[in-house]
Amino acid sequence: MAAIYSDIHLKLKSPRTPWPEKLKLARFAWISTQCFLPNKEQVLFDGTSHALNCFYNKKVDVPSEVVEGLWAYLDDILHSRKLHNVLSQGKTISLRLTLAQVFTSTSVLQEFHLDSNMKFHLY
Repeated sequence: MAAIYSDIHLKLKSPRTPWPEKLKLARFAWISTQCFLPNKEQVLFDGTSHALNCFYNKKVDVPSEVVEGLWAYLDDILHSRKLHNVLSQGKTISLRLTLAQVFTSTSVLQEFHLDSNMKFHLY
């Protein structure tokens, strides 16, 4: 089964993959135990962060419904039991400074209520 999902990271990074499909693949990869990506949580978090950053810096054209979906997906990640488990094992998830700038410039930070136990590393 793992062979079926082995190219998800390639599809997520490919400019040929339509945005709605990338969002569906990212959601699937997050919940699937059969999809193996090294450092999966960080890879998926980075991909979502990068897509949002590129959209707000006007580097790519992303449909508005996909942008809304990316924010919802990011919210799902941040509030997930899976991320909580990863962080409680002492692992960290790095948050790029550019995403923090997107948070503050779009005032979406008010909508995210992060657990006080979550530790993010800004770089």
